[in-house]
Amino acid sequence: MKNIKYVIFDFDGTIADTLPFSFKKFLEIAKLIKIDDLSDKEIIKEIRSKSYQELLKGSFKRAWLKLPYVVSMIKDMQVELEKEMPRIKFFPGVKQFLFALKKKGYKLAIISSNRIENINQFIKHNDLDIFDFVHGKTDLFGKARYLGKFLDDFELDRSEVIYVGDEIRDVEACKKTGIKIIGVSWGLHTIEALEKAGVDYITKKPLEIFKILAF
Repeated sequence: MKNIKYVIFDFDGTIADTLPFSFKKFLEIAKLIKIDDLSDKEIIKEIRSKSYQELLKGSFKRAWLKLPYVVSMIKDMQVELEKEMPRIKFFPGVKQFLFALKKKGYKLAIISSNRIENINQFIKHNDLDIFDFVHGKTDLFGKARYLGKFLDDFELDRSEVIYVGDEIRDVEACKKTGIKIIGVSWGLHTIEALEKAGVDYITKKPLEIFKILAF
């Protein structure tokens, strides 16, 4: 993988630890759509181990009746998150790794479904102005389309980029565009869920990504 030029990152659950905020909001959504046969702990376990499609077919199937409302609530979550951004932390070792990656000459990008305002605030607050490209607010399930556009806009071959993310939908988007993906163990979905989705690599520590890039 020595021809990698761009390392593309997801934001939430990969760089920024927004998970406590997200889990709190997911539990609020679960109560509003009457998911009352599961405990909070069981709901979080379901969310961490299954794709959105699997949730809608199983324990969250009631959400189909209020799907536009649920999608609207998720978008509202991102607006609310703006107030929390000054308190959002990095996952351990991620900030140092990003600077080390940049120092080695890789171009860095963020492609996320979070709002660009939130991402830019985090970057500014943490003196992290090292990204060559930042895009926020892709559709919840539109990341594959935007990854393809990114390749076209920068005239990159699929073999010249790699994605780093934490969700099943990241894996699905990368598979659709033919991009290799490194799944992180510290994010939303479990290692088992990412492996089931077909992730190419798994890393348990940020610095392990260098080993993958050196293949």
